Amino acid sequence: MLAQTLRLLTAPFRLIPWYVWLAAAAVLAWLGRNILLIIATIIAFHPIPVPPIFQGEPDSIAEARAQDLRHFHHVRRNERSMDDAMKARFDAAVDALELEAADLTDAEFQLALAGIQAIIDNGHSNASATRMVQSFPRLPIRTHWMDGELRILRALPGHERLLGAELTHIGDVPVEEAMARFRPSFGGVDAWFNSFVPLLLETPAYLAAVGIDDTTLRLRFDDGRVDAITLPAVDPVDGARRFFSADFVMPTSVETDDWLSVQPAGDPLYLSNPDHGYWFEALPDLDAVYLNLSQNLTDESGESLPDFVGRAGDEIAAIAPSVIIVDQRLNGGGDLTITRPLMVRLGDIVGPDGRVYLLTSGGTFSAGIVNLAMAKEAAPEQTRLVGEPIGDRLQFWAEGWWYSLPNSGFRARYSTGYYDLQNGCEGAFICPWGSLHIFPVIVDDLDIDIPAPMSWEAYVAGRDPAMEAIRTIEQGGE
Repeated sequence: MLAQTLRLLTAPFRLIPWYVWLAAAAVLAWLGRNILLIIATIIAFHPIPVPPIFQGEPDSIAEARAQDLRHFHHVRRNERSMDDAMKARFDAAVDALELEAADLTDAEFQLALAGIQAIIDNGHSNASATRMVQSFPRLPIRTHWMDGELRILRALPGHERLLGAELTHIGDVPVEEAMARFRPSFGGVDAWFNSFVPLLLETPAYLAAVGIDDTTLRLRFDDGRVDAITLPAVDPVDGARRFFSADFVMPTSVETDDWLSVQPAGDPLYLSNPDHGYWFEALPDLDAVYLNLSQNLTDESGESLPDFVGRAGDEIAAIAPSVIIVDQRLNGGGDLTITRPLMVRLGDIVGPDGRVYLLTSGGTFSAGIVNLAMAKEAAPEQTRLVGEPIGDRLQFWAEGWWYSLPNSGFRARYSTGYYDLQNGCEGAFICPWGSLHIFPVIVDDLDIDIPAPMSWEAYVAGRDPAMEAIRTIEQGGE
């Protein structure tokens, strides 16, 4: 009986050849290795922000703020970019805020939290300005910083006459000074800060938090008129789409259907596919291909970004252009690993006598910046940056996770992985493993070679200064 049982149990090993078992074991080992690698990567660079012990429902504003501060301080331990001096400043700032938290307005409390977060001075580790304003009444206009001017690009019905006006003062405070009052609350570079600070300028509660109680707007119109108006604040709408800086130049992007947008003249190339986050178009008159990468994540067009990267590389190579123009002015980041095969191939496609133009702005951030570095590293002599300074330094911390505080709704992120695009990165648990081992990227700089800011005049006329600069070079034979 025992012999029969053993024979039955061992039948698969006798009937199935040994090499099939070996192949199956290899597959399982490979899968197990990758599963372990994924788990290890999450633990190392994406630790979930576990809150402190359950604190219960607060019975007062003072208790709610105290709970938020405990959560805020607790989560900070996941931030790896801070040295000992930063940690000491952070801890002291939290202690100081705890003493006055109960006496602050909601906006003052959130702005104070953002200011403590700014001690980290890392673009990825900032508070979320879009979340900060989400629950507050806001003015019925939306503004965007364009080459030194704050212009109104959105308005609710009844205020459409304000579209296109330049906002020069809030009360008696020049717009530049109003922006500067918010600057200590956010880390990173000015180019990135300028892309989202208009959100706070449109929110009376935050203006009051920086000492601007008079929300009379002084406006300058293109026909020379100057006006001063006071606008009513509008309560937030449930279900409204959150708006990011990259959305503002896209007239079709609105929070709710009733918003009205400035409509640029004509059909400028960079606005011609608003429903696609990535696409390309041949420009035969320049012997060029224009490649638009507005995001490093799969969009809703029906084609995944990895599929697009493979198809675009092959089809652009078949066109064999002497010029490739990569537009990342609206690319706020995503997964940098997906676009690498295309970025490193651009120089080979245009050949040694070709050119690769990389279009940038303050909205070019995170993976968008790494894309630039990948392309420039692969073809440094052929690559030129065109437009405006990028939205971060070449040394930054990323990865990590977003977290929200339980009562105020304040949202920020901590960063756990270091990138140094100029010197390289060292340290197995400091540098994300992809950038450390698989495709390290090093460039001398990502400075602008051809300045071409998007001004209001160019935008409303449907012109693109960056494309115009490239055309002048290519057709004029610089």
